[in-house]
Amino acid sequence: MAVFVIWAYLFSPKPQPQAPTEAPTQAGPVKTAPKAPETGQAVARPEAIAPAAPARPSIPASFRDIVVRTDLYTAVFTESGGRLKSLTLNKYLTSLEPDSGPKELVVVDSPKHWPLEIFFQGGRGPDLRAAFFEADRKELNLTGPGRRAVLKMTFKGPQGLEAVREYTFASDSYLIELEVRLLNRSRASIDGNLILGLASQPFTNKERYAGFGAFIDDELLEVKPDDLEEDLEHLKKTNYRLSWAAYEDQYFLAGILPREQEKTRVRASRLDDKGVHIQLVNPPLIMGPNTQKAYHFKVFYGPKDYKQLKSLDNNLDRSIYFGWFDILSKPLLIFMTWLNEYVPNYGLVIIIVTILIKILFWPLTAKSYKSMKGMQKLQPKIMKLREKFKDDREAMNREMMQLYRSYKVNPLGGCLPMVIQIPVFIALYRLLDYSLELRHAPFCLWINDLSAPDRLFNFGFTIPLMEPPAGIPVLTLLMGASMLITQKMTPTPGDPTQAKIMMFMPIFFTFIFINFPAGLVLYWLVNNILSIGQQYYINKRPS
Repeated sequence: MAVFVIWAYLFSPKPQPQAPTEAPTQAGPVKTAPKAPETGQAVARPEAIAPAAPARPSIPASFRDIVVRTDLYTAVFTESGGRLKSLTLNKYLTSLEPDSGPKELVVVDSPKHWPLEIFFQGGRGPDLRAAFFEADRKELNLTGPGRRAVLKMTFKGPQGLEAVREYTFASDSYLIELEVRLLNRSRASIDGNLILGLASQPFTNKERYAGFGAFIDDELLEVKPDDLEEDLEHLKKTNYRLSWAAYEDQYFLAGILPREQEKTRVRASRLDDKGVHIQLVNPPLIMGPNTQKAYHFKVFYGPKDYKQLKSLDNNLDRSIYFGWFDILSKPLLIFMTWLNEYVPNYGLVIIIVTILIKILFWPLTAKSYKSMKGMQKLQPKIMKLREKFKDDREAMNREMMQLYRSYKVNPLGGCLPMVIQIPVFIALYRLLDYSLELRHAPFCLWINDLSAPDRLFNFGFTIPLMEPPAGIPVLTLLMGASMLITQKMTPTPGDPTQAKIMMFMPIFFTFIFINFPAGLVLYWLVNNILSIGQQYYINKRPS
């Protein structure tokens, strides 16, 4: 009871202001003091290119937007900085409201940072944030399996520097390849650190977790925005291998992946409204006249779908983490997604999985009930011993142990079988609470979203302790009633105080579960109903 009360108090979702989805269209130049390469750090050696006359910059009357459409998403790039302006997921809605529209994953409202940008820091690099990157096409439509296409955006600076951002899209993947090529056709050297930045704020105001995530040295690192400065301090001086860095919540992820994992460093800082600005810092660069340098990255904007992320083979699937019992939750997730291919309703999938788990633990549960039933029969004798030896606790314990041996009853027999099952219950609990598969997944009747609290009707006003919308939590009330029936059928403990506390458990759980996802409440309700049936069967059997 204490675990659930504390969990609900500390980790229940709290409303946050919805972050605007429209990114700013202009940004001022960022000037930083020159910085020399760190001692012992390798300096990139650019390749030589043939000299050419400096190109004259082309200043457009206005920056164009280039729309890229694939089967999975629709992205808009702008010639201002050659950067990403918006990206919406075609297969995921913002909410269940008919006019909510597709889910937007480019969420940032900062005059200093863009959703996906490149810029120089330190040295004598050019300002690329709001530079004109001329696109080689007006739009790109990419539908059908296995199709790929490239969007090339080119900046030609007044001093002879060329910068090319080349995006490669696949029609059936959320992964975007990004190549950044720098060509120095000037007579002067260019130096500094090229940085790929990604900025984002919460994708919505209802997710249970939103913040910085990274996979470093084969370990997942997740940090809340408020703790970034302290928790990432050690990354400033430590050598490590960076697989990816991202802004993530329980359902979606916006991440960047470097090719040179051992050489690329990561920094992150907090933005307003719990947003995060992530920077991939490449090794210091010195480009002499008539040389070139290429950088390769991958960008991911999409759902935390375990099957899809696993197929990418880049450790992005490790962003799906269910806590301490992840080793049990992942197999359950794989089994549920496999079962959903044959049973296309996740509500039924939850019921089937609950039944299978109940069958798996039937012998342990039966042994537990049998032990509790035996203890109940001994209660009159135990009460007499307590009365007889109330002033001699040592003698009372000795006589009670002799009583247990005589009747072959183990006082811990009712608890130990249940303790063995707890990890599986918690693993399934975490899975149902955080799984993308349940997002907007309908069950039946009024339950059209298994990831949202169960509500019948919408009262149009707020109720204390109830997450909006206010309505009748039918599943939660049924679950509380089932717990009450289970409590009545379970043999009562010998301690009267303990028995009274146990009778309050259904009330506590009903209040705690009132804001939990309907899928989780459904699992608990079905499990209670099965426990009632099992208890009834065991009680009817002759001893």
